[in-house]
Amino acid sequence: MFLGSHRTFGRHLARLRRDADGAAAVEFALVSLPFLALCGAIFQVAFQIWATQNFDRALQNAVRTIFTGQFQQANVGQTDPSKLLAALKTTMCGPANATIVNIFNCQAVKIDVATASTFSDAAPSTPVNTTTGTWDTNFGTRYACAAPGTIVIVTAAVQFPTFFNLMGLSTRKFTTGSEAGSSLLMSTAVFRTEPYQTSGGTPPC
Repeated sequence: MFLGSHRTFGRHLARLRRDADGAAAVEFALVSLPFLALCGAIFQVAFQIWATQNFDRALQNAVRTIFTGQFQQANVGQTDPSKLLAALKTTMCGPANATIVNIFNCQAVKIDVATASTFSDAAPSTPVNTTTGTWDTNFGTRYACAAPGTIVIVTAAVQFPTFFNLMGLSTRKFTTGSEAGSSLLMSTAVFRTEPYQTSGGTPPC
């Protein structure tokens, strides 16, 4: 009786070993999560690199007007930093009713314009307060007018959505507030303005 039961159990065990039904599904389940995570990470990094290049190009087009003095001359007499920065953002993004097509939210861009005495002292502004995990309260509020031959540092930043944050990616820069979970696009331009012509020889600053 015991011997027969043992033989029956042995036959069932041998049959189970030979039965490969469902093995592919189990194997797929084991590898699918890491594979999908890798695909998501590749998509996030590639899309963010593309957005960064688009952001850099938009900023370079705007700061060229400061480099040549066109922006300063167009805003002679204006001393309100908020209005000057808004005008610079319009130069970068286009007017509200005809914005330039970009893959980032151009209307949410924050810009800081500073000057320096030497290139070694030219440091970009810091957009995000790492302690609070949100925007630095002073970023996007400063504008220093650039006279001819002045070293200028223009820093622009905008939040960017994080679609995937897998495989150890650390793209999220905002941890609190309405931007929590977002990444950051940042671009900086450092240059010396041309010796542009000024009205009556008086600098527009």
